[in-house]
Amino acid sequence: MTVSNAMDSLIVLESGFKIIPGKEADFLAFQAKVVPLAAEQDGFRSVYGGPILDSTWVYFGARFDSEEQMNTWHAHRQHRVIQKSAPNWWTALYLRKWRAPTPGEVLGDRLMSETSLFVDTALDDTQMKLVRQALAELGAAGAVPFETLTGEFEAQPFQFVCPVGIVPEVDKVLYLLTTHWSSAEHFNAWKSSSSYRALQSMGAVSSELFVAMVETRPRDHLRDDKLQRDWEWALEGAR
Repeated sequence: MTVSNAMDSLIVLESGFKIIPGKEADFLAFQAKVVPLAAEQDGFRSVYGGPILDSTWVYFGARFDSEEQMNTWHAHRQHRVIQKSAPNWWTALYLRKWRAPTPGEVLGDRLMSETSLFVDTALDDTQMKLVRQALAELGAAGAVPFETLTGEFEAQPFQFVCPVGIVPEVDKVLYLLTTHWSSAEHFNAWKSSSSYRALQSMGAVSSELFVAMVETRPRDHLRDDKLQRDWEWALEGAR
């Protein structure tokens, strides 16, 4: 991914899902059906995702020029068919939307950052140990607890996708760090920290900061603050 100009209109989908154990391989083929639908949609920029370090969640993100264009993708007939079959693959899903801030905007206290790390080859065990050490400093830097489903949180204040599958493809191996912040000041301070420099020592690093979007239309499973949608499905024979 590339750093977006602040003047650009950019909408980012942030989501995570839990795959039913044993269906991981089949799910990848299922998920691939969504990608061409997105790529053919006006305003498409990218879709990306992958396994998350030290987490039971799998990441999925998408970028479009506008909320309307992202909504058109979501509402596509074939996409809706795929969505309805989701309980065959997932046990839980959360979904949030973010937008690029406008010039001079007061950013508030609900922010998300995506930090991309591009490397020539996949990180080895020694490098991953250094990554873990760098990311361990995020909480002290001001990153807030990382919420998944409403009221549930990761053990660490971030998600690190390793590595990322992305369309359109890139010519490097991509890793993605997603964090939430209560202020732009905390985010900018972290970008000046030794932990950020440690990531930069491994490859090309770029970061973007986004503002939370409030849904303006009725949505299934939309929580009261209109900032997140949650789904949970019980496995057969469970509760």
